[in-house]
Amino acid sequence: MRKGNNWLWLLVAAGFLLAYVLSSPTAPGTKKSDLLGAPAPVTTTFDQVQKELADTPATVRKITFVKSGPLEAVNSVEVELTNGTKQVSEVPGDAGSARLLELASKQPSITVAAHTEKKTDSGSGWLSIALNVLLLVAPIIFIFWFMRNMGGGSQMGKFAKSGAQKIEPSRDRKTFNDVAGCENAKLELMEIVHFLRNPGRLQKLGGRPKKGVLLVGDPGNGKTLMAKAVAGEANVPFFQMSGSQFVEMFVGVGASRVRDLFNTAREHQPCIIFIDEIDAVGRQRGTGLGGGNDEREQTLNQLLVEMDGFLANEAIVVMAATNRADILDPALVRPGRFDMQVLVDYADLEGRTKILEVHTRKMTLASDVNLKVLAAQTPGFSGAQLEGACNEAVTVANRRIEAERRRLIEGGMSEFDAELAVKEEITLEDFDEGITRVQMGPASNKVMTRKDKENTAYHELGHAYISQVMHDEGKGGDPVTKITIVPRARALGYTQSLPQGDRYNYTDKELRARIMMAMGGRAAQEVFLQTVDTGASNDFQQASNIAYRMVTEFGMSDVGPIHSSGNNSNPFLGRTMAMEKAPSPELLNKIDAAWLKIVNECYADTKKLIETDRDCFKHIADILLDQETILGPQWEQLFSELTCRKNRRRREADGETHECVTCAHEGEHKGTGSGDTVDLTPAAPKGSNEPKKD
Repeated sequence: MRKGNNWLWLLVAAGFLLAYVLSSPTAPGTKKSDLLGAPAPVTTTFDQVQKELADTPATVRKITFVKSGPLEAVNSVEVELTNGTKQVSEVPGDAGSARLLELASKQPSITVAAHTEKKTDSGSGWLSIALNVLLLVAPIIFIFWFMRNMGGGSQMGKFAKSGAQKIEPSRDRKTFNDVAGCENAKLELMEIVHFLRNPGRLQKLGGRPKKGVLLVGDPGNGKTLMAKAVAGEANVPFFQMSGSQFVEMFVGVGASRVRDLFNTAREHQPCIIFIDEIDAVGRQRGTGLGGGNDEREQTLNQLLVEMDGFLANEAIVVMAATNRADILDPALVRPGRFDMQVLVDYADLEGRTKILEVHTRKMTLASDVNLKVLAAQTPGFSGAQLEGACNEAVTVANRRIEAERRRLIEGGMSEFDAELAVKEEITLEDFDEGITRVQMGPASNKVMTRKDKENTAYHELGHAYISQVMHDEGKGGDPVTKITIVPRARALGYTQSLPQGDRYNYTDKELRARIMMAMGGRAAQEVFLQTVDTGASNDFQQASNIAYRMVTEFGMSDVGPIHSSGNNSNPFLGRTMAMEKAPSPELLNKIDAAWLKIVNECYADTKKLIETDRDCFKHIADILLDQETILGPQWEQLFSELTCRKNRRRREADGETHECVTCAHEGEHKGTGSGDTVDLTPAAPKGSNEPKKD
């Protein structure tokens, strides 16, 4: 909008305000001097005025009867008090005015006056009419001005602009060196980089460029960063836009924005168009109940036309990211549009090590920090989670450094010496706490009673014992790396166990071991405390889900190798109702009986295992109550002594005598600090978290 138009609209607004002020009615008897700053009269009631004249006449200085209307009758009265306050009250007819006049006449000190209110100037009436007309016409004028300034044509002006964020190669450039843990994805995307660097090579070989690349993966794995790295490696402009930005309240805006986006990209080719969360606009058409979304489907249709309408010499690559590739429209992911689908998956051990190297590039690390060890503690972590763990480690280190320096200064050390004594570096313990904060939240200041601590200790030891026994016997458990009853934001305590290496498949024994490990907490409470509480609800949920999937998806039951669709989660309600075949009642009964049988068998086996070492189990529980945390190496030592009791029983059956080390020296481990035996705190992997006590 031009500067002259700004002044014009300011004058119009000022005219509206002036007309409103001049035409606004004033109270009866209000003088112009009152409008210029004099105190306004206070509105009161007739009974209050009558009470003042009757009970406290000394406070009244003057009373004025105001006549108004065509008959010039007394309709209101003004009262001036001795303290300067003015009051205005309506008078209920002639009887009311006569009553007030009678009371005022009895007091000589009260001045009685009367005046006729002047008729309203006819000019204000014309102003009121003009104001009403302007209020009706103004919206029409505004809409006309708005549409004119937005521009004509089908583009609808600024609304039709795509609003895509253009990132030049020289600004915030990312390369494949900034992306780690996705070596297979980088290898596939190098083909796109080569095409953007030299678009004509494929034509010489008789091929055609790929028009679209769909990055698929769970949240936090670096799909957006990967797209930026492709643009940085090719040194071409990068247009970034979210799928939700195409959809607006006006029909046709999304399609216009798609056209504008591709027209802008053609002016800067070779380049990359990146559409994040494309499932917001690329969902399958004709799904759901009650029809589809016309605006979204029009936008999708325009996107399909633009992608399939490229000329042979256009060096534009469309990249998109989604974590729901299963709901995209088939026409969008067919060859010729999104030719290539690249999986950006969770990183393996080597990939996590490289991701940690990227995120700790600018950090000052202590000598005890081993990134490969940290990577081994975080299987199943996404790149975003690893970055968050590093940031949390910096926060923990900063708090620790400040606390240590404050303690030294309070002990008499100078501030300069305290800064030299405490190094500004991030230790392994800081990283351990950072990983735990990402997974379980910060430590809580909940005050637990002795009974709650005891319940939590036996609950978590039950998880740890079952997992370790199943691992040692080769039945699918994982070695325990941490047991704690320190309350956190998400749990009162938890047990962590890590698989030895990345795991991609589970056998029947391994799944049963996971169910038994989930049941270990409740079983230990029943065996040792003869009590049950609500802390095992999450454990039961995990065990039930595993058992149900064993029956309905994995064919690991007496029901047979079946796959029941009852547990599928189709995002399209209409398609689910029309196409899905529900299992019969007979099959559902067999399924319920089968997964309940698995859960009950695993629970019975769990209780039987825990009862084998009751005395030594209680000894470790006492240590956990004293220390609140037992880490991996100390747990291995205690567990090895726990198994000696079983060996002694076997030797006694054979006629030999051998004293149990644990029982003979029951107080040996009391007060053992976790820092004496442990140099790291492992984190539970995604998908391998041990059940928590809620």
